[in-house]
Amino acid sequence: MSFARAFELLSDLAANNTREWYHANKGEFKGEVLQPFAQVLEEISASLSGTEIELSGGEHTMFRMNRDVRFSKDKSPYKTSVSGLLTPSGTKSEEAGLVYLCIDEAGGFVAGGFHNPDAAALGKMRDRIIGRPSQFAGLRKHLADHEIEIEQDGALKRMPRGFEDHADADYADALRLKQFVVRKDLERSDWESGQVVERVVNFARAICPLIEFYQDI
Repeated sequence: MSFARAFELLSDLAANNTREWYHANKGEFKGEVLQPFAQVLEEISASLSGTEIELSGGEHTMFRMNRDVRFSKDKSPYKTSVSGLLTPSGTKSEEAGLVYLCIDEAGGFVAGGFHNPDAAALGKMRDRIIGRPSQFAGLRKHLADHEIEIEQDGALKRMPRGFEDHADADYADALRLKQFVVRKDLERSDWESGQVVERVVNFARAICPLIEFYQDI
């Protein structure tokens, strides 16, 4: 499985984001980008089967290339990246912890955790931190040992309502988070060498304590 041509096509799509270009190159794009990406998801699924974090995906958990331009000033019809999910149920209808994989012309990234939970779930997640501070500290150390940190982007500047009494706690920064997501960038060489499967499998297993911490919420 080679992704050398995939990066050329992704770069060409970024430079020629039109329906005319995409339809003229649709067959090659499918064979060189979409199908190999689906195969990567399937190989990751097989590697995670029977491990402490069983996630699966494939062509059915990939996102469409078409962009929703209804409320966007950017009317480019297609995404310039390909992405998909690995979830406990093996479907895209999943609210539990999951892994998100993306390839773009620069390489892409792998992310995992809990993306934009609703207000009720987020409140329970914050309560879980307060109720199990030692375990939360332990999972953060585990992530740090694997050179992974929970993303701070979009965090509240002030403590959320109802949690003001914990402003001086060691975990106060985590209570200000609106999601619990971790990520690692991927290089082109990861895809071209075939190491992307191993890298994502290792990432998924490394973030298992984060997934398990919120598993029953």
